[in-house]
Amino acid sequence: MNRRDAIRHSSLLALAATLGVTLPVRTWAALPATDGWSSDDEALLTLIGDTILPATADSPGAGAVGIGRFITTMVRFCQPPGAEAGVRQVLRELQQQSQERFQRGLAGLGTADRESVLSSFEATAGSRSPNSFRQIKELTLLGYFTSEVGATQALRYDPVPGAYRGSVRMADSDRSWAT
Repeated sequence: MNRRDAIRHSSLLALAATLGVTLPVRTWAALPATDGWSSDDEALLTLIGDTILPATADSPGAGAVGIGRFITTMVRFCQPPGAEAGVRQVLRELQQQSQERFQRGLAGLGTADRESVLSSFEATAGSRSPNSFRQIKELTLLGYFTSEVGATQALRYDPVPGAYRGSVRMADSDRSWAT
Protein backbone atom coordinates (compact mmCIF):
# COMPACT_ATOMS: atom_id res chain seq x y z
CA MET A 1 0.00 0.00 0.00
CA ASN A 2 1.44 3.35 -0.94
CA ARG A 3 1.08 6.62 0.93
CA ARG A 4 -1.76 7.90 -1.27
CA ASP A 5 -3.83 4.75 -0.65
CA ALA A 6 -3.16 4.91 3.07
CA ILE A 7 -4.31 8.53 3.23
CA ARG A 8 -7.41 7.73 1.16
CA HIS A 9 -8.35 4.81 3.42
CA SER A 10 -7.76 6.92 6.53
CA SER A 11 -9.98 9.63 5.09
CA LEU A 12 -12.71 7.12 4.35
CA LEU A 13 -12.64 5.81 7.89
CA ALA A 14 -12.70 9.33 9.32
CA LEU A 15 -15.67 10.28 7.13
CA ALA A 16 -17.55 7.11 8.01
CA ALA A 17 -16.95 7.73 11.71
CA THR A 18 -18.10 11.33 11.37
CA LEU A 19 -21.21 10.33 9.45
CA GLY A 20 -21.96 7.62 12.00
CA VAL A 21 -21.87 10.10 14.87
CA THR A 22 -24.14 12.59 13.14
CA LEU A 23 -26.84 10.23 11.88
CA PRO A 24 -30.13 10.53 13.76
CA VAL A 25 -31.22 6.95 13.04
CA ARG A 26 -29.60 3.54 12.80
CA THR A 27 -29.11 3.24 9.04
CA TRP A 28 -27.33 5.04 6.23
CA ALA A 29 -30.72 5.68 4.62
CA ALA A 30 -30.89 8.81 6.80
CA LEU A 31 -28.28 10.43 4.55
CA PRO A 32 -29.74 12.72 1.89
CA ALA A 33 -30.08 11.14 -1.55
CA THR A 34 -26.99 11.67 -3.68
CA ASP A 35 -27.52 13.83 -6.77
CA GLY A 36 -27.08 11.97 -10.03
CA TRP A 37 -27.95 8.54 -8.59
CA SER A 38 -31.40 7.12 -9.20
CA SER A 39 -33.36 5.19 -6.61
CA ASP A 40 -32.96 2.14 -8.89
CA ASP A 41 -29.16 2.48 -8.79
CA GLU A 42 -29.26 2.80 -5.03
CA ALA A 43 -31.59 -0.21 -4.70
CA LEU A 44 -29.29 -2.25 -6.94
CA LEU A 45 -26.26 -1.32 -4.82
CA THR A 46 -28.23 -2.27 -1.70
CA LEU A 47 -29.11 -5.63 -3.26
CA ILE A 48 -25.47 -6.23 -4.22
CA GLY A 49 -24.37 -5.26 -0.71
CA ASP A 50 -26.94 -7.59 0.80
CA THR A 51 -25.65 -10.39 -1.42
CA ILE A 52 -22.07 -9.70 -0.31
CA LEU A 53 -23.06 -9.51 3.38
CA PRO A 54 -26.34 -11.42 3.80
CA ALA A 55 -28.38 -11.58 6.97
CA THR A 56 -27.55 -14.33 9.45
CA ALA A 57 -29.41 -15.66 12.47
CA ASP A 58 -27.47 -13.23 14.66
CA SER A 59 -27.37 -10.06 12.56
CA PRO A 60 -29.12 -8.35 9.67
CA GLY A 61 -27.43 -8.04 6.28
CA ALA A 62 -25.96 -4.99 4.58
CA GLY A 63 -29.31 -4.18 2.98
CA ALA A 64 -30.79 -3.50 6.42
CA VAL A 65 -28.46 -0.54 6.95
CA GLY A 66 -29.23 1.18 3.64
CA ILE A 67 -25.83 0.34 2.18
CA GLY A 68 -26.74 1.63 -1.28
CA ARG A 69 -27.09 5.20 0.03
CA PHE A 70 -23.75 4.89 1.83
CA ILE A 71 -21.99 3.67 -1.33
CA THR A 72 -23.42 6.43 -3.53
CA THR A 73 -22.47 9.07 -0.97
CA MET A 74 -18.94 7.77 -0.53
CA VAL A 75 -18.33 7.34 -4.27
CA ARG A 76 -19.65 10.82 -4.99
CA PHE A 77 -17.87 12.78 -2.26
CA CYS A 78 -14.93 10.71 -1.01
CA GLN A 79 -13.44 8.91 -4.01
CA PRO A 80 -11.36 10.09 -6.97
CA PRO A 81 -13.36 11.62 -9.85
CA GLY A 82 -13.36 8.50 -12.04
CA ALA A 83 -14.69 6.23 -9.30
CA GLU A 84 -18.32 7.22 -9.79
CA ALA A 85 -18.21 6.34 -13.50
CA GLY A 86 -16.49 3.04 -12.69
CA VAL A 87 -19.20 2.00 -10.23
CA ARG A 88 -21.92 2.94 -12.74
CA GLN A 89 -20.12 0.81 -15.36
CA VAL A 90 -20.02 -2.15 -12.98
CA LEU A 91 -23.78 -1.83 -12.38
CA ARG A 92 -24.43 -1.83 -16.13
CA GLU A 93 -22.16 -4.82 -16.71
CA LEU A 94 -23.71 -6.79 -13.85
CA GLN A 95 -27.20 -6.15 -15.20
CA GLN A 96 -26.07 -7.14 -18.68
CA GLN A 97 -24.48 -10.35 -17.43
CA SER A 98 -27.61 -11.18 -15.45
CA GLN A 99 -29.77 -10.60 -18.54
CA GLU A 100 -27.54 -12.82 -20.68
CA ARG A 101 -27.46 -15.69 -18.21
CA PHE A 102 -30.96 -15.59 -16.68
CA GLN A 103 -33.03 -13.30 -18.97
CA ARG A 104 -33.75 -10.88 -16.11
CA GLY A 105 -31.99 -8.24 -14.05
CA LEU A 106 -30.28 -8.85 -10.72
CA ALA A 107 -33.34 -7.73 -8.76
CA GLY A 108 -35.37 -10.56 -10.30
CA LEU A 109 -32.91 -13.28 -9.32
CA GLY A 110 -32.80 -15.49 -6.27
CA THR A 111 -29.91 -15.35 -3.86
CA ALA A 112 -27.98 -18.26 -5.38
CA ASP A 113 -28.26 -16.82 -8.90
CA ARG A 114 -27.17 -13.34 -7.71
CA GLU A 115 -24.17 -14.90 -5.97
CA SER A 116 -23.34 -16.75 -9.17
CA VAL A 117 -23.49 -13.56 -11.24
CA LEU A 118 -21.34 -11.63 -8.75
CA SER A 119 -18.79 -14.44 -8.47
CA SER A 120 -18.40 -14.88 -12.22
CA PHE A 121 -18.24 -11.11 -12.69
CA GLU A 122 -15.52 -10.80 -10.08
CA ALA A 123 -13.54 -13.62 -11.69
CA THR A 124 -13.57 -11.84 -15.07
CA ALA A 125 -13.60 -8.21 -13.87
CA GLY A 126 -9.84 -7.86 -14.24
CA SER A 127 -10.13 -7.10 -17.92
CA ARG A 128 -13.01 -4.63 -17.64
CA SER A 129 -13.37 -2.89 -14.27
CA PRO A 130 -10.62 -4.21 -12.04
CA ASN A 131 -11.00 -1.77 -9.16
CA SER A 132 -14.64 -0.70 -9.26
CA PHE A 133 -16.19 -4.00 -8.17
CA ARG A 134 -13.58 -4.29 -5.44
CA GLN A 135 -14.46 -0.75 -4.42
CA ILE A 136 -18.14 -1.71 -4.09
CA LYS A 137 -17.13 -4.65 -1.89
CA GLU A 138 -14.85 -2.49 0.27
CA LEU A 139 -17.49 0.20 0.71
CA THR A 140 -20.06 -2.44 1.59
CA LEU A 141 -17.83 -3.74 4.37
CA LEU A 142 -16.91 -0.24 5.57
CA GLY A 143 -20.50 0.98 5.57
CA TYR A 144 -21.90 -2.10 7.26
CA PHE A 145 -19.36 -2.41 10.04
CA THR A 146 -19.39 1.33 10.83
CA SER A 147 -23.20 1.41 11.03
CA GLU A 148 -24.85 1.00 14.40
CA VAL A 149 -26.33 -2.35 13.39
CA GLY A 150 -23.01 -3.70 12.11
CA ALA A 151 -21.04 -2.42 15.08
CA THR A 152 -23.45 -3.65 17.74
CA GLN A 153 -25.07 -6.77 16.29
CA ALA A 154 -22.44 -8.24 13.93
CA LEU A 155 -19.48 -7.17 16.07
CA ARG A 156 -19.05 -6.88 19.81
CA TYR A 157 -19.28 -3.30 20.98
CA ASP A 158 -17.90 -1.86 24.19
CA PRO A 159 -18.61 1.88 24.28
CA VAL A 160 -16.31 2.54 27.22
CA PRO A 161 -13.70 -0.08 28.03
CA GLY A 162 -13.49 -0.71 31.75
CA ALA A 163 -15.57 0.68 34.57
CA TYR A 164 -16.21 4.39 34.96
CA ARG A 165 -14.58 5.98 37.97
CA GLY A 166 -15.39 9.68 38.01
CA SER A 167 -13.24 10.67 40.96
CA VAL A 168 -9.82 9.07 41.27
CA ARG A 169 -7.28 10.25 43.80
CA MET A 170 -3.97 11.10 42.25
CA ALA A 171 -0.65 11.74 43.93
CA ASP A 172 1.15 14.97 43.09
CA SER A 173 3.70 13.01 41.10
CA ASP A 174 1.05 11.20 38.96
CA ARG A 175 0.46 12.23 35.37
CA SER A 176 -3.05 13.05 34.17
CA TRP A 177 -4.96 10.81 31.76
CA ALA A 178 -5.07 11.58 28.06
CA THR A 179 -8.28 9.62 27.51
